Amino acid sequence: MAAVMRILGWKAEGLRCPDHEIGCSNEDGAPRTVTLVQMPNGTGKTTTLELLRTALSGSASEGKWDRARIREYQKKSSDREDGLFEVRLLLNDRRVTIRMEFDFENERIYYKTTHTAGQRDGFHPPSDFRRFMNENFVNFYVFDGELAQHLLNHEESDAEIVVEHLFQIRSLQELSRRVGQYWDDKTQHVNATQERGLNRRRNRLVALKKRRRQLIEERDALLNEQATVEKKLENKQGVYDHEIMKEEERSEELKIAESKADRLQAKVREEALDTLDTMRDPHAISSTFARSMMDLKTGLDRVKLPESAAREFFEELADESDCVCGRPIDDEIREIIRSRAGQYLGSDDVAFLNSMKGAIQDALGASIEEPAKDLNGKMSALAVTVGEERAAFNDVEALRLEAEQSDPAVARAREEINALSERLSEIDEDLEKYDSKDQEQSDDRTFGIEVIEKRIKNAEAKLAEITETIELKAKRDTLRRILANAHQKARDEITREICAEANGRISDLMPHNKILIDRIEKCLILQGQEAGSMGETLSVAWGFLATLFHRSEHELPFVVDSPAGAIDLAIRPKIGELIPNLTGQFIAFTISSERERFVAPLKQACSEEVQFVTLFRKGPRELEDQARTMDSFDETVDGLNVSGEMFFNDFQLEAEEGA
Repeated sequence: MAAVMRILGWKAEGLRCPDHEIGCSNEDGAPRTVTLVQMPNGTGKTTTLELLRTALSGSASEGKWDRARIREYQKKSSDREDGLFEVRLLLNDRRVTIRMEFDFENERIYYKTTHTAGQRDGFHPPSDFRRFMNENFVNFYVFDGELAQHLLNHEESDAEIVVEHLFQIRSLQELSRRVGQYWDDKTQHVNATQERGLNRRRNRLVALKKRRRQLIEERDALLNEQATVEKKLENKQGVYDHEIMKEEERSEELKIAESKADRLQAKVREEALDTLDTMRDPHAISSTFARSMMDLKTGLDRVKLPESAAREFFEELADESDCVCGRPIDDEIREIIRSRAGQYLGSDDVAFLNSMKGAIQDALGASIEEPAKDLNGKMSALAVTVGEERAAFNDVEALRLEAEQSDPAVARAREEINALSERLSEIDEDLEKYDSKDQEQSDDRTFGIEVIEKRIKNAEAKLAEITETIELKAKRDTLRRILANAHQKARDEITREICAEANGRISDLMPHNKILIDRIEKCLILQGQEAGSMGETLSVAWGFLATLFHRSEHELPFVVDSPAGAIDLAIRPKIGELIPNLTGQFIAFTISSERERFVAPLKQACSEEVQFVTLFRKGPRELEDQARTMDSFDETVDGLNVSGEMFFNDFQLEAEEGA
């Protein structure tokens, strides 16, 4: 069943943002399609966004937040020891309220959930919405610019997570895990035919699985460190190259030396390949081989092979009335000649011998000694070029050493590069043991993951045998292979289609930037580049998320912080036009500088009336007076909340406080 979530509104009291209540529904109670909430920096925009995430995910329940973090949300310069944040939802036409009560005196947060069954203490969303209302998923529909960075960060897995959750691909992995757990439970509770040895086999299997987990964790930690060190090494190499090239004269001299070394390196490669190609001919290795080949050809010529012994000779002879010896040939003799002709050279043998003799003549030419002399000449020339290449690279190293000795910054960069290179070598050496094929060591001294995997399979087979579950184990293995294959195929096909469709949207947003998604591997991998500008990153994220939520049967709201903040003015209208088609509800927190070339296109593209809300902290007297003249405003102890497009568009603080 499709899940449809809408936010009807929220309110905050006694927290570090101004007290306020914002409704996201119209006069009939239906959720609005687009709500723009303008909040200048210092009003608590980030706080409100965090509170929405926390309320929708239950991430602060059951003591998950420490005391210091809870205290951060207390209103400054206030004697109140309590606070409240409440969000009202419409989940598949069911009204649900999630309430967070802050007890700052005892530094606790209490959740209360209200829906069909009444109010319950704790965080209890309807069961069909739980997978969308958790800490791992909420960030994908209540997000800020940080999510865009995570989607393209190799160290994050946000893109993969949202695809697997939204399209329920991960349920295949969970099903596979439960299948495995079912078999484990069976082996725990089935009485063995042979009680003796059952515990020993069971314990060994548990120990092997523990060893596998340990080895995989150690290897993965090394792989992560390897990636980090490689990245640092790449950065330090860039720093080194920059420092060493700062001095113009040294830079030019080094470029000339490096160019010469690269040219000689290419020449060495070309000559080496040519020499190796020549060495494939045995007659070039030694004149002894050449002489033997020529002796073979001479011998064939001396006995006049293959010309005089072709099979066709016997076929033609059988058709004659007299033999070459002068005797008459009758039918019996004729049959004998034909039957024995197969013992002599046929046309295929003749062709082969002729081809071989021709090849020997072509290869050796006029002189038997010439091929070996030619090869020796090439090897001598290669040795000279290798020497020149070595000297050229020595010159490069000498220039670099001179630069390091004269410039502390260059020397420091070189030391850091050497240290990182040394650590990288150590990591590579440590990683090798996890690929070891040594099967002689005991389980706790074996590091080869593949070896441990084989031992686990063997241990499972023995356990299955003793618990009479061999057939069940075979079914388990088959089902898990099917589920793994289905998960991979579903993921590959879905991500391929999402990338193709997202690239279409990205091209519409940025037709001249040539930035596209290549594939999804944990994060979004771009074609031909690692990252883009902040504006490009946001546009890629918009294109990806728009495609993702548009393809899904589930409808979730989009709650976004600064949707156009870092995006170029030329792209803003396209983002604005895209937003009404993203999802059934869009709520954005903006500042005044984002209005330009964004709000008007969004309003024009929206088929329903856009709700404009401006919330600001009390202080600027002129703005307070202006707000109180509006038809629709709400005033609290420390804030003013004004509804209406005119005030929204005119609102401007000359100096905004820090967030």
